[in-house]
Amino acid sequence: MYVELREKDAKYYVIIRHEDSKEKPVAQFVSSVKFEAFNVARQYAKQNKCLLRHTSGGIETPELPTQPVGEG
Repeated sequence: MYVELREKDAKYYVIIRHEDSKEKPVAQFVSSVKFEAFNVARQYAKQNKCLLRHTSGGIETPELPTQPVGEG
């Protein structure tokens, strides 16, 4: 498992991934501020005791998580 900080179109996506995952990535956090997204990604990596990977560009934009019913 690793945490990916992906930059695409001036937005920063924090994604938790597994090495052999074939699923479409789902962003856990999205921000337009690089420093803020990096801090969140670093905290996820620290909590899960895994590595942090930074990528830019990419073929697809990650999906955003769905909101639970009754929240918003």
